[in-house]
Amino acid sequence: MRERRIAIQELEGNLSTYLDEVRSGTTLLLTDGRKRVARLVPEPDASDPTEAPTIAWSGRRLKKTKPKARLRDGGSMTQIVRENRR
Repeated sequence: MRERRIAIQELEGNLSTYLDEVRSGTTLLLTDGRKRVARLVPEPDASDPTEAPTIAWSGRRLKKTKPKARLRDGGSMTQIVRENRR
């Protein structure tokens, strides 16, 4: 994936040109002075099965979860798997 840095002022003056670049696969990193502000990323092609959906994570700690299933007889899952393999 290609990536270009451009200033916001430059984007404002040539928006259609830069949108064509994004459509062709280029990622644009928008800057305000030296500060990075945003990233314009091409949308994945929905008709292409090789395009995998992306997942965004905020980086915050996830909540602890409790197991949803419990065994009634107190046995372990390992014991059940071993019995089913016999």
